[in-house]
Amino acid sequence: MTCIKVFFFLFVSVFILFSCKNENNYKNDSTGFKYKIITENPEGIAVIKGNILNLKLKYFTQTDSLLFNSENLFSKFRVQVSDADEDGMMQDALKKLKTGDSASFIIPAENFYRKTKRDSIPSFIVPDENLRFEVKIIDIVSEHQLNKEYKQYMLKKEAEEKQILKEYITAENITQKPTVSGIYIIKLKTGKGYKAEIGKKVTINFTGSFINGKIFDSSIDKGKPVTFILGNEHVIPAWNEAIQSMKVGDKIKLIAPSETAYGQEGLQNYVPPFSTLIYEIKLLNVK
Repeated sequence: MTCIKVFFFLFVSVFILFSCKNENNYKNDSTGFKYKIITENPEGIAVIKGNILNLKLKYFTQTDSLLFNSENLFSKFRVQVSDADEDGMMQDALKKLKTGDSASFIIPAENFYRKTKRDSIPSFIVPDENLRFEVKIIDIVSEHQLNKEYKQYMLKKEAEEKQILKEYITAENITQKPTVSGIYIIKLKTGKGYKAEIGKKVTINFTGSFINGKIFDSSIDKGKPVTFILGNEHVIPAWNEAIQSMKVGDKIKLIAPSETAYGQEGLQNYVPPFSTLIYEIKLLNVK
């Protein structure tokens, strides 16, 4: 037997032994995953469908490479338990536990990525590979607690935005007073054309940036001015208000707090929640 064959034989043998050792003492569930209870809390509350769990979670490849660790997140890791048919074997695995329990699960990678994460399987995951999960159930979160935390989070983010805006106004030496709605309209250039009015078709060029100066959208960069009916609900309230004050040829700087822009939800993939936005707008035409 050549050295290469001996090495290959030893490698496969070690891999098989390692895999078997990893799955030692696991029980088989009829749905296709394996589980092992590590610590059990006799007085814990059983996990059922609909529960929102506060838990710790790690998962690994079958060669023990760490893929995810919830303790690296900046916030609590929450999971709502649902049906395995819809969201994968992990749902039935969690139902094996009670609050205070910890366990290890072995679940096919395809089932986890396709159903639980609703994502494609990463290229570095071997086909038909199993993933190993380490889970500890901290507690079950009540709807009341969730609502309380949500309100606290919203108040915190709102206060942070106001403080950042206050610091920006000071740093930029802006003396212009905000309108009743809270926006700032600063004239940069005065035009001599027709005044914009609600119901009129207006054409503008704009550049939108975050308060830190990072541009997130620009009609100038796209080479295509934007045309819309002033007062249209499809544009942010700050635009409708500010552009009413403009004449063709005017150029303004518009400071739009989130409540006059994309609010507490933001704009997916573009604008985070509670973002004050800075626009430079030039009115090109009114019809």
